[in-house]
Amino acid sequence: MTKAVDIGNMYLRANILKGVNKLMRLKSRLILGLMVISILFFPITAMTAGHGTAPTGFFTTETLAEFDGIDDNPAYVGYHGRIYDLSDTFEDGSHAGHDAGMDLTEEFYEAHEAELMEGREVVGYYLSRAMTEDELANYNGQNDMPAYVAVDGIIYDGSDTFENGMHFDYEAGQDLTDEFHDQHGEDTLMAMPVVGALVSYELTLDELAEYDGQDGNDAFVAVDGFIFDVTESFEDGEHFGHEAGQDLTDEIEEAGHLRSVLPDVPVVGVLVE
Repeated sequence: MTKAVDIGNMYLRANILKGVNKLMRLKSRLILGLMVISILFFPITAMTAGHGTAPTGFFTTETLAEFDGIDDNPAYVGYHGRIYDLSDTFEDGSHAGHDAGMDLTEEFYEAHEAELMEGREVVGYYLSRAMTEDELANYNGQNDMPAYVAVDGIIYDGSDTFENGMHFDYEAGQDLTDEFHDQHGEDTLMAMPVVGALVSYELTLDELAEYDGQDGNDAFVAVDGFIFDVTESFEDGEHFGHEAGQDLTDEIEEAGHLRSVLPDVPVVGVLVE
């Protein structure tokens, strides 16, 4: 009898182990399946900005104006250099006398409406100006100059953080991308107003013409005084009849539909005379 019970227990344990192994295999297959689905339908994306990489997500004054909340357009507003989507608050592009498609920093400050931005996702940055590292160096927080710093290609006003141009061992007027990511978090950046974009080029129209997207050249275009890198979208220097290496401000005004794609294109410079 005891022997029969022992054999029965052995079979029972074997079946339990077999069941557990089967469940573990099913779990592994389920996890693998979920990973595949995640990769296929929810690809991982990352912001690749920093040293040597041009920033994207910038709205010029003219581009922001297109997001006015009218005729099914989203209602975007600028506040301290960041762009927010307030479509659920701005009915027909207006809210409490304020119009969407504009930088409303001063208006919101005076009307105590800053809480409208609380908890909202930043959809872009207001491109009021762009500067090279040489120009950025002038804003070192000394001699009554503001203290600007660049992180991931975005220039921030750190005047309230950098005392006499210094914050711990870091000096203002520089690209502090690496230093910032080693020491700080996103909350620190959100406390600083955005000034504009850190760029690499200051080009005249003649110099811009060299970036025509042909013979291995990059494809640059100027719009609203800023230079954008359209190499990825201009094949052989051309895109729907528009040629790279030129100031396309007037052409975009006539086309009407191209300006809204500019925030997706890296800003790399400014057009100078």
